Parts: sequence; structure tokens; C-alpha cells
Amino acid sequence: MAIHKCAFFILLALLVLLTAQALATKNDDPFSWDVDIAEWIQTADAGSIGSYNNRMGVAGVAGVVGLIVIACLWFKGWRAEAVFVGFVGVADLLNPLFREVIGNPRPTSEFITVYRSPVDFSFPSGTAMHVVMFSGVLIYLSMHLMKAGWLRNVICGIMGLWIPIMGVWLIYRGAHWPSDVLGGYVYGAVFLCIIIWSYQKYIAWRRSLPKEHIPLEKLPSLFQPFAWIARIVY
Repeated sequence: MAIHKCAFFILLALLVLLTAQALATKNDDPFSWDVDIAEWIQTADAGSIGSYNNRMGVAGVAGVVGLIVIACLWFKGWRAEAVFVGFVGVADLLNPLFREVIGNPRPTSEFITVYRSPVDFSFPSGTAMHVVMFSGVLIYLSMHLMKAGWLRNVICGIMGLWIPIMGVWLIYRGAHWPSDVLGGYVYGAVFLCIIIWSYQKYIAWRRSLPKEHIPLEKLPSLFQPFAWIARIVY
């Protein structure tokens, strides 16, 4: 437990450091290491991948995939797990607010190749943040709900590979600086820790009670505002 707390506080410190760096970045003066890494990644011959408009981030396909996963968990009887996967979407909604407040600009063609740059701000990357949270939750639940075997290995393998692949793709396409992607990873990891910690607390509370009775008044004070959720998932 002490190791977990230490790792969480390290993530928080890294989040603060990266956010401070993003606040200091100007559009006409990006960090040299951002430019160097982006140029190196873009030297790869990836054909038309740069012009491919991937929607596996917060919107589009990712939203559909998330709803499918939630539905599968719900009808499988894992209702609490379905709700906590849904919390990934709640955290996603905060990302545009972070980017608007921090105001870090997107990469421009003055420094690297930009295949298609959105008009909003860049740090932290919403796609990178979502991928870490969604993949992390699925890996965690797979390890705890599924029996060891090829299916669990495939799910964990795909989700694990999805994280670096999406980060490299975002940089290659010129949609984000490497620091934006790293920031998205760190923000996502912090929220992932909170989601998993909350899930563990809820499961421990639920297992301590008889199934035929749900004394919601005995919920930990942190979860009292969400008692209505407990009525649904218990």
C-alpha cells in the first residue's frame, strides 16, 4: 500500500511539472526536445497513416466501444464494474476544460509536418488520457474477473499495446507534441488510480454487507453523494 501511495504522489508531482511546462510553452517557441522527438518519429515511412483520421480517442469509435463494454459487463451481472468503466467517460469530459485553462497551442507546420491539426488547445492530449484510463480499467478488470487463459491475455495485450501505438500515431500525425501525449498519459494514470481505488473501496464495502440488506447510510462519507448508484449496482 505504501508503494502504491508513493507511486501516486510521484504521478501527481509529474502532472504538476508537465502542466507547468505546458503553461510556459509559446506557439513560436516550443521545447526543443518536443521538436526533436516529433521530427524523429515523422522520419518513419508510414505511408498514408498520417492522413488517416483515427477516431479511437474520446469521441467516435471509442465512445461506441465504451458503451459496448459497459453493456456487456452490465448484462453479465458485473454492474458495479460497468459503472466504474463509465467513470472513464466522466473523466474524459474534464479534458477539454484542462486544455482550455492551460491553453497550450497545437504543433504548427513551421516546426513539423502537420497532417491535420484540430483548432482547440493541445495539453494534455485527450486521446492519450482516454486510452490510458480505458485500457487500464479493462486490464485491471480482466485480471480480476476473468480466469487465466488466452482470452484474458489477448485483451490485456491489445489494451497494453494500444497505449503506446496511439501516442506515437498522435505525434506522427502532428496533432500533438510528445509532451502533450506524455501529459495525457500522466493525467490518465492519475484518474485511473482514482477510479481503481474507488472501485476497490466500493467492493470492500459491498462484501462486508449481507446481500439482502443495503444500509446506504453506512456508506463511507466519500461515497454518500453516490448512494443512488449503489442502489442500482448492488
